[in-house]
Amino acid sequence: MKKRNGKRINKSLLVDLDYDGSEQMGVTINISRRGMCIATMDTFPPLSELSIWIAAADDIFKLHGQVVWNMKKESVLDESAPVGLGIKLSTSGPEYERFVKFMKRKKIPRLAGPAAIKKKTTH
Repeated sequence: MKKRNGKRINKSLLVDLDYDGSEQMGVTINISRRGMCIATMDTFPPLSELSIWIAAADDIFKLHGQVVWNMKKESVLDESAPVGLGIKLSTSGPEYERFVKFMKRKKIPRLAGPAAIKKKTTH
């Protein structure tokens, strides 16, 4: 399997997926310029062509992509457990690419772990 080239950005965004008229809602787990991972309730067959609408702040991006993998945790027996879809984008548009570029540059502060807190209090 070919390794991905671009860095993924962990970002939860609401998505609406359309596969041959069958719509489903989901949430992104991560995004990049060329693909994304989406948590949904049902899978789509590999190689399925999807229309994808992503809501980000005041923008809605319309994308097209193909399912390259799908996965459901086998250890979860509940039918309502989310599944993951790996999507390779075929068309995204310049607005979406600018959004991803902006998110890559954006510095999101991390929560300090116990070691960082201890270090701060001992100095």
